[in-house]
Amino acid sequence: MAANQKRKKVINVRSRRPINIDKVFFGAVAVYICVVCYMGLTSEHIAGYEVEAGTLTENHTYTGFAVRPETVYYADTSGYVSYYARAGERVSGASLIYTIDERGETNELIQQNAQEADLSDEDYSAIRSEIRSYTEEYSDLNFSDVYAFQTSVESSVMDLQNQSMLESLEEAGEDAMFSRVYAGGIGILEYYMDGYEGITVDTLTEDMLDEDTYERQDLKKDIVQAGEPVYKLSTSEKWSLIVPLTEEEAAEYQEEGTEYMEVEFTRDHTTAWADFSLIQVGSTTCARMDFNNSMVRFADLRYIEVEFMVDDEAGLKIPNTAIVEKDFYLIPKAFLVEEGDEQGFLREVYDENGQASAEFVNMTLYSEDEEYYYVDPRETDSVTGEEKLPIGSYLILTDSQERFQVGMTGTLQGVYNINKGYTQFRQIKILSQNEEYTLVEEGTSYGLTVYDHIVLNGETVDEDEIIY
Repeated sequence: MAANQKRKKVINVRSRRPINIDKVFFGAVAVYICVVCYMGLTSEHIAGYEVEAGTLTENHTYTGFAVRPETVYYADTSGYVSYYARAGERVSGASLIYTIDERGETNELIQQNAQEADLSDEDYSAIRSEIRSYTEEYSDLNFSDVYAFQTSVESSVMDLQNQSMLESLEEAGEDAMFSRVYAGGIGILEYYMDGYEGITVDTLTEDMLDEDTYERQDLKKDIVQAGEPVYKLSTSEKWSLIVPLTEEEAAEYQEEGTEYMEVEFTRDHTTAWADFSLIQVGSTTCARMDFNNSMVRFADLRYIEVEFMVDDEAGLKIPNTAIVEKDFYLIPKAFLVEEGDEQGFLREVYDENGQASAEFVNMTLYSEDEEYYYVDPRETDSVTGEEKLPIGSYLILTDSQERFQVGMTGTLQGVYNINKGYTQFRQIKILSQNEEYTLVEEGTSYGLTVYDHIVLNGETVDEDEIIY
């Protein structure tokens, strides 16, 4: 009984709470998101660029010096001048250019009659038609047509004035103090002079190529003195345009063997072909273009702006900021060995006993020149992960005792391709370049193709760097 009455000792054991899996999972996700956000905010963003095919817009517009046969004509007597032919008109020996009145009385009568010239309904209709035609075809893109229109209207008005003036000449009759002057030859008439009328291609000097120092004299005036220049004639459709070039441009045309050039004149957007050659004017290499036509439209200009109608090269367009340089080992071509479909070199190795032997090493040939192959110093063995050609290694020439120590380097230009999520060097061959973009050749070995993604700023990353 006593034993049964003995109180039993009860020990309470605190049970563990079950782990809340949901809280652990969402907590881990929250930590991950925080880490990613921190890395995104603190790490440098690597911008990419998609390679596209295209061309570079290059400026082929130049200003050239016009060389043409020109003859200046001078007044024989002094007096008041009246002009009867307009500038830019083709004249001959039968064309009345101007008259000189030594007293001024006849000249005053002629000028008065010209100002009082009556226009017929037909005359007004012709002028209105000309104005209407111009306004209908006007375009801001061809603003230079304004000058052609102005010249045309002035020509029409002057023709009407000339008819009245010629009638006045008949009324004036013969006067010893009044003389008529006809064209001294056949050519395009101009009323200006710049001192370059006697210049030929052989006598052209370098300072004449500078348009900023150019000055010209207007020959039209009310009173002329004996011996003063009055007008000039451009006497041949054969003329030359001398255009200064950069050394790079001259070398390119020389290499291409350019003999003919089509140009567009920016003044009126007409085109013409010319014989093309390179000449030296002082220290400046120039393009000489010889024309057989078009002179009549530009006889009033000494400096003429033209655009060379040349085709721009096509290729892959990349930003200049993407371009980097990488060092490669230079290996003489004579050491190349081919084993089946593989290419590589024989590397000198030693066994445990110090015995030398030759081991074939398969290598990727990135590029080549006349003497050397370019191989990547970072190229590793896919099995061991070791560099295939450590610096200082010796290569053996087949069937010879000649050896070559690896270490000499050269550089190749390229970009970092990121198609696989990490940076891979891809070499480029530059075709042309401007301030922002470079045009590279498509289809080069270990190069680029359209739609490849590259690092926009190549200097911000290293090779084999993980991007994403």
